[in-house]
Amino acid sequence: MALAGLVGLAGAFLVYERIVDGSPVSRREVDSMRSEISELRRENSRLLKQVARASDRIDMQGGGFPRALEASAPTRQPREVPARLAARISKLKDYLAAHPELADPEMRLLKDDDWVAPVRDIRLDTEASKRKALAQVRMQAQARLGGMVAGAVRDYLDANNGQAPSSAAQLAPYLADPANADLLQGFGKPDSTAPPGCLFQMSPGVDDWYGSTCYVADNDFQSRGTGPGITVEQAIVEYQRAKGAPPSDAAQITPYLRDAVSPAVAGAVFEGLRPSPGGAPVITQYGGMVSISGSGESP
Repeated sequence: MALAGLVGLAGAFLVYERIVDGSPVSRREVDSMRSEISELRRENSRLLKQVARASDRIDMQGGGFPRALEASAPTRQPREVPARLAARISKLKDYLAAHPELADPEMRLLKDDDWVAPVRDIRLDTEASKRKALAQVRMQAQARLGGMVAGAVRDYLDANNGQAPSSAAQLAPYLADPANADLLQGFGKPDSTAPPGCLFQMSPGVDDWYGSTCYVADNDFQSRGTGPGITVEQAIVEYQRAKGAPPSDAAQITPYLRDAVSPAVAGAVFEGLRPSPGGAPVITQYGGMVSISGSGESP
């Protein structure tokens, strides 16, 4: 029966493709086909769950494959974190413990591996580098939440004949884990910075130096670094390229600022980039931040 559902879904999709790409059809016919595809998707998901439950019952009754054979399949071992990165992660967690205001709710979704990438290219030897690395840890958490919400958007559209939700709160019943419904409160309507197709975006403001914005569409998401810290770092890079030496004062980079940054914030970030008083500012990741994108979670 599950196979029949899969065949029906594939057949309906192929017919839909021929209709849309071939001869003209009415909007009603297209909407009807979309509704049929959505219904087949839901039926297929239900049938696959039934197959999984039946398989579990067979195993419990001793009629399936021996567990020893199943366990013999290759499994992914946890990655061993190099000592230098483990030390940086510990240092960054200590910094967060001392500055709990720099945490946001979605960080509860983080896995151990999510701390590795943010510290790989950042030595954590300045105030700014710690805040930047922590911003990228928050971005990792955003990515995990973004995958959940993007999958919920996909399932909402399937269940509502392609009609988009008017608020993120409507996605709560479609989340894989209902316990995370409270995290939807951070999502609002997209602004002018959003990419085409974006339905919701989230821009936590826990740090006024480095942040990120998560954009969610139908079954995909992307998270980008934001904040005056990036603007200041990139201005320093441009100054060094033009002058052949790093600036010694924040006022020197003012002509190179691509976005408006107040003198007070620019000065604070600039000082935060110095590894020691009077030292040259240290730039990480060429003055930018790593972006993250992906698809929605599977139903």
